[in-house]
Amino acid sequence: MWMVCAALPAYVPLAAHAQPYPARAVRLVVPFPPGGSTDSAARLLAQRLGETLGQTLLVDNRPGGNLFIGVEAVAKAPADGHTLLLTLDVAMTMNPSLFARLPYDPEKDFAPVSLVTTQTMWFVANPKLPVASMPELVAYARANPRKINYGSGAIVGQLTGELFRNLTGAEMTYVPFRGSAPALQALLAGDIDLAVADITPFSPHIATGKLRALGQAGRRRLESMPAVPTMAEQGLKDFEVIGWFGLYAPAGTAPAIIARLNAEVTKLLALPDVREKFLALGLEAASSTPDALAARGREDAAKWNRVIKAAGIRLD
Repeated sequence: MWMVCAALPAYVPLAAHAQPYPARAVRLVVPFPPGGSTDSAARLLAQRLGETLGQTLLVDNRPGGNLFIGVEAVAKAPADGHTLLLTLDVAMTMNPSLFARLPYDPEKDFAPVSLVTTQTMWFVANPKLPVASMPELVAYARANPRKINYGSGAIVGQLTGELFRNLTGAEMTYVPFRGSAPALQALLAGDIDLAVADITPFSPHIATGKLRALGQAGRRRLESMPAVPTMAEQGLKDFEVIGWFGLYAPAGTAPAIIARLNAEVTKLLALPDVREKFLALGLEAASSTPDALAARGREDAAKWNRVIKAAGIRLD
């Protein structure tokens, strides 16, 4: 009898704290400002995932600091599943090589939940540039070293250009912009010849003929733009750049919570209407296991580390 009574105090607090998950609204941190593709994807995910979880998912935009601000906020949040991170892969795969010091550790500070979407990098030209395909771009750039100005609103655009140079020997000049909107305007105005970026802000202008899509670095053609061939189809067989958005929780989050979130996200991303809405954003819905997301992060980090070192790029 004494042993049973002695065990009761240890049991009661555990029972008192055993609440269904989620017990309150969940905060979904996005390390980008409102209006971009990451924010749009987050709001779509938040709305539908909130419905399945039975709690509101609040999108919390934390832009700035090379994604440090938003990502660090989640790394330091309580590991109870009520603060999540939806981020572009850059935070986990490129930042570790671009900066000598990070305020977070991509592997130690986060529990991967699931891949959410993928997006490929595109080469989009002003029609005044006398090329209509990637082979023509390679030939023209080789014949006119560094005379082609290419721009992007994100570091991944510059690194994609460096990968292009590594694979082809074609030299171009990079022009940085603060976001995709000013890069788009510069391309439309003819201030730059080429943009290397995700397709979302450029697609309406490609449809009207104001811009020309030369190719995209995915494994297959995008359903919403099937006329544009991949790099591999144009002879650049090793030129693949597929960015992704991943969902993470703080490290130490209970495996049962990770499993619940993963199951709900997987079911959600298989729904035809959800997939269509992501396609309208230039994104392809794609779930994964937590282990697969972790492995993808490590593989892509190694790939970009080689590109960044070869280019000598540092952002400290």
